[in-house]
Amino acid sequence: MTKLTDTEVEVLHKKPKPLKNSRKKRIGYGAVSAVLITLFAYVASQFITAIFIGFWAGATGKDVNQVFGNLESSTGLQFVFFILVEAITVYILWSFLKSRNNSWKDIGMARKPNIKDVGPALITFAVYFVFLIVVTAIISKLIPSLDTQQSQELGFKDAKTGLELAMVFASLVILPPLAEEITVRGFLYTGLKTKFAKNTAAIIASALFGIAHLQLGNGNTPLWIAAIDTFILSMFLIHLRERTGAIWSGMLVHGMKNGLAFLFLFVIHIPGI
Repeated sequence: MTKLTDTEVEVLHKKPKPLKNSRKKRIGYGAVSAVLITLFAYVASQFITAIFIGFWAGATGKDVNQVFGNLESSTGLQFVFFILVEAITVYILWSFLKSRNNSWKDIGMARKPNIKDVGPALITFAVYFVFLIVVTAIISKLIPSLDTQQSQELGFKDAKTGLELAMVFASLVILPPLAEEITVRGFLYTGLKTKFAKNTAAIIASALFGIAHLQLGNGNTPLWIAAIDTFILSMFLIHLRERTGAIWSGMLVHGMKNGLAFLFLFVIHIPGI
């Protein structure tokens, strides 16, 4: 039996040095790609949907300008618009992930949702709601000119029948939590974590999410209170992802928040929510 030298024994007992940045999971895309693909999906999904609706209008003999002019007053058309935008967004992300040899498991869906996701979601929703009230009160004192009663333009103004309200519910309470959690707390946040620390990645992802809710470009005053609200919400949702290891609890919180807005706006009709 060959006797080991002192140097060989020392090497065997020496603990390997931890790899640099080992705390950051290696995936097939980085922070820059995450931001660019997210922005591309956000814009392209709406552009492609508009083209599809325009093509449908022309193929059925309808006036294209009139169809788009009546978009806000047609609950059914808005419902189709929402479905297509969300579906195309998710498809773009899925295609990109596939091209980089990634899957849904890499962006917060490594496990199936289960009953244990409900508890953290309920607690987080309650804490978020109280925190939002406190922050809004503080901001209104520091910046009196900020309109905290601004209401977000959600569409569906003429929805009245049961079928129309069902389409509104699906468009506001089901589709956005699914698509936006996959996009922001899943795809975007995962990519940002490859370069930045978790807190920094959370702030960047949440800031972009808030900016998307300013509703710029429609000629109205930017919805700063909506941006602040969604920024705070996103920070809580990212905390949930880290705590539970998946995006499912975040989807529940997001759905509860939008469900509350649906209840106030379309069921009991409380303005300014």
